[in-house]
Formats: sequence, C-alpha cells, structure tokens
Amino acid sequence: MGAWLQTHYNDFRVNPEDPPLWRYYLTLGTSKSELRIQTSGLLWDGLLREDSSTALFIKNVLYFTSGNDPDAMIGAARMKMLILGAALGTAIAAWAWKLRGPIAALIAVAAFCFDPNFLAHSPLVKDDVPITLVFLLLMMTIWLVGQRVTPLRWATLSLAMGAAVTVKFSGVLAIPLLGLALIIRALLPEPWPFLKWTVQSRVRRLAVAGSLAFVSCAFSYLFVWACYRFRYGPSTDSSQLFDFDQLLRNAAKHEAFYFYNVFSLPAGQFRQWTDHWKPDVMFRLLFWISKLHLLPQTWVDGFLFTYGRAHGRAAFLLGESYMDGRWYYFPVAMAVKTPLATLLAFVIASVYWIAHRWPSPLWWNVFSPTLFPILYVAVAMGSHLNLGIRHVLPVYPFLFIFLGITAADGLRRFPRPTMALVSLLLLGLLFETYAAYPDYIPFFNIAAGGWQNGPRLLGDSNVDWGQDLPALAEWQHQHPQYQLFLNYSGSAEPRYYHIRYFNLPRSDAMPDESIDSRPRVYAISDAAPHDPWLPQADKDFYKKLASQKPIAVLGHCIYLYSPP
Repeated sequence: MGAWLQTHYNDFRVNPEDPPLWRYYLTLGTSKSELRIQTSGLLWDGLLREDSSTALFIKNVLYFTSGNDPDAMIGAARMKMLILGAALGTAIAAWAWKLRGPIAALIAVAAFCFDPNFLAHSPLVKDDVPITLVFLLLMMTIWLVGQRVTPLRWATLSLAMGAAVTVKFSGVLAIPLLGLALIIRALLPEPWPFLKWTVQSRVRRLAVAGSLAFVSCAFSYLFVWACYRFRYGPSTDSSQLFDFDQLLRNAAKHEAFYFYNVFSLPAGQFRQWTDHWKPDVMFRLLFWISKLHLLPQTWVDGFLFTYGRAHGRAAFLLGESYMDGRWYYFPVAMAVKTPLATLLAFVIASVYWIAHRWPSPLWWNVFSPTLFPILYVAVAMGSHLNLGIRHVLPVYPFLFIFLGITAADGLRRFPRPTMALVSLLLLGLLFETYAAYPDYIPFFNIAAGGWQNGPRLLGDSNVDWGQDLPALAEWQHQHPQYQLFLNYSGSAEPRYYHIRYFNLPRSDAMPDESIDSRPRVYAISDAAPHDPWLPQADKDFYKKLASQKPIAVLGHCIYLYSPP
C-alpha cells in the first residue's frame, strides 16, 4: 500500500518505517486505476497522527473496497520480489567466482538456493531480502574499490550507498561500515591504484579513503531527497505533516516497557514516566535536522519510529517473554533456523582454515568479505529488537561465499575426501529443505526439533506471518458443522476468504460472529500461547489448548483444537 500511494498518489504517509526505493520497484508496470483508494476523510488524515490507523486503512482499501483484488496485487508484487531473490543469488555466485573460481560460485549459490529461510523470505513483500542484496553489492563494490579505484567503481559505490539508506533504515549502518572499511584499506601496506595513479604512502591513502567516503555520502544525501521527490512533507499538501508529538509518546512508551521489562504499566506510573522522560541524543539531533528541513520529514519520522520502537519490543525466546532484549537472541535464532548441514559445513570450514593458511596473499581479500558479517552480527546482538531471523539475513550471503571458497580450496588440496564431504552435506541440505516444503516460514532444523518444536523456541515472524488463511478457509468449507473460534496473527482479513468465526482475545482479525450452538473448534496461531500481551487467564487458556493433540495443523502455523 505504501508503494502504491507513493508511486501513484505522490504521498508517503503509509508505511514510513520502510524507506521508498524498493517500493518504487514494486509498482513498476502498474497503473493508478488498478486499485481504488479513498484519499480523504478521518481515516486518511489519521495516518499522519496514529500508527493504529494504518492497519484499519489498509484493510478497508484491500478487503472492503469493491473492485479491489488484494491477492492479485500482492501476488504480482511477490513475483517481483522473487526477481530480487534471484539477483541476490547471482551476486553471491559472482563474488564467490571472483574470489575463488567457478567451483566456489557453484557451492555458494547451492547453499543459498536451498536455504529454507531465503526460500521463505525471498517472495515476501518486505525489505529484508532487498537490503541483503544491497549490502552484498555494497561490500562487493568496496572490495573492488579497494583493489583499484576507477570512475565506474566510484560511481557504483555511491549508488550502493544511496540504495542502502533508502531501502531499509538498518542501511544507515552502511555509513560507519564504509568509513571503517576504507580506513582499513588505507592502513594496509598494499599500494592502492587510484584512477591513473598508484598511491603509495599511508597518508595519501587515507586522503583517498576520505575522498571516497565524502563523495559517496554526499551522493547518498541527495539520493534520499530524490527518493522522496525533493519534498519535505509526506503529502503534496505542505500543511499536512507527521505528528512528532505522537512519535515521542510512542517512543516513551516503548522505553518504559524496556526499562521496567513489563508489558503494561499502571496509568499513574506510566504518566510519571512520560512526564520525566527526555528524548535521547538521536531524537534531539533528528528533530533539529527535521526542523531545519535538512532531510525529508518522512525519512526522519520513519527512522525515529523504528528507532523508538526498538527500545522496547516484545520478544519470545526459549520459553521466556521479555521486553529488554537478549544479546544471545540472534545466535540462538541462527542456530535453530539454519539448516543443520549448513551449520556443520560452517564448523568444518572454520576448522579447515584454522589448520590451513587463507588462500589469498592479499589481506584486503580477507578483510573485505569478513568485515560486514562481524560488524552486523555485533550490532544485532546489541540491539533490543529481537523479532526474527529475517533481521540477520544480510549475514548469510557472506557465510555461503565462505563455504564456497572453502570447498573450492579443499577440492584443490584434497579432492576425494572433500568431494565426498561436500556431496554428503549437500544431500543433507536437500533432504532437510525438501522435508519442510512448502512451509518454509516456520522452518526449524532437525537438531532443534523441526517445525513442531519451533513455537517453544522462538516467536513472531520466525513461525507465523498469517499466511495460511486460505488453508483455514478450505478446512471450514469442508467442516461447516463447527463454529470456529479464531486467534489469527497477521494483517489479512479472514472474512475476505469467506471464513466465519468468533474472535478470540488478541486476534488480529476484526470481530465477526456471535456464539451459537454448534460444536466449537479453536483455530489459534502457533505463537498465541506465548503472546506476552495476553492477560494471564487467556494465556493459561491458550496453553491448555496447546497441551492437547491438535485436530489438524494448517501450514505448520494454524493449530485446530477441540474444546479443552
């Protein structure tokens, strides 16, 4: 919806927490008449003030406006997302080939193509795979620039930097990343070819690094303005601006949840907190930038919205719900959501390089592919945003390339045992991925107990994004004698799929039927028993349901139970 409005209505009020570049791509080849949207009224104006208005507005447009076909619209967008996934695989193969030849490329792209997490997330209309592609291309370009600076490579570096900060707000990490990478390159003893010169002294190499960083960041700044059409406000009406006071209230709320590590506060305690709460340096800096119109207000609003919510977001890990983040969340998520064959391959490859020297005589070829995953994982581990493995997807292409390089070197030194080991690991990967088909979102590896044990380990987008309403509609069509009691986790609308239900507590669905005399069947999301926002009585009820053997499991996400 954000893509449609920004492209066809020149309006950025929906989904400001995702920068706009990749969303322009989603609407290529579409026309304004394909989707009917009411761009006036209280709901439309409320989008600038209340985040809660967004879901209601989108549901109203997609599911309750005559003539709109949300499945066709989203399906077309998902096909475009798959193209970006294919581009990511191509980039992985290209860099692995450059580093170690065709065998490395083949192994790396095989590890990518049969990874359940990328099979799950590549077609989703979300920015996780696009930012993964951008980060990989950025680091590949930095590697090439570190070998030799040419006008084309310098221009490509600037484009990659601009793309990073306009695809996802985590792309802002590209700025310190670029600075650190160029400083490392300048300090290495290797001469640095720069345009028609070869820079020998360390001081001059540092000057080259500074020039590259300054020009690339300056271009990124202009790129941000261009993506928002060189306009400060979200609307063509300059009087319509985002409500920053509401933004501050939301930030204060999430920081209070983090500080107390609770999911609700008594009204008096919350007022006391907000009365004494002061915005931190980041808020004050960006408010000042916005006040001077140095950046588009939509970009500032989206960044601060994301930043504020990251201070305290509900998360679930290993049976515990919390608000204050866990440093080990992403290591655990990667350990249980990565195929076992890939994990074993990484351990074997690490041991291999501990026992053998890295193949490249140039330190730059070692630093440039390893700097990003180390920095990115460190930042993720320090974050309070423990929502899903999708937030560390940008690390995986570097892991796949590492495996490809290791396999290629092993095949050169020890061809027979390496071939046997690589074949065994690939067969294991194929088996584990095929066993999860076609439900890859709730994938957990064999060692973690598979999808059956997944909801006991992780929550949120690791297990369920509301993708199985059509399966639930089919089940209800075959069993009309039951009344459905529903706890749905997702943004679609069950009634659009002709599902009739009585809404349970904390369901994302809108209210529908009242209770009748038919026998009951409870359909609950697999994350429902661990929902930290539920009152204890409702939480106990969901856990009691989950302790039973389900009647059926739809898409490994929606569990059907008889009354307890």
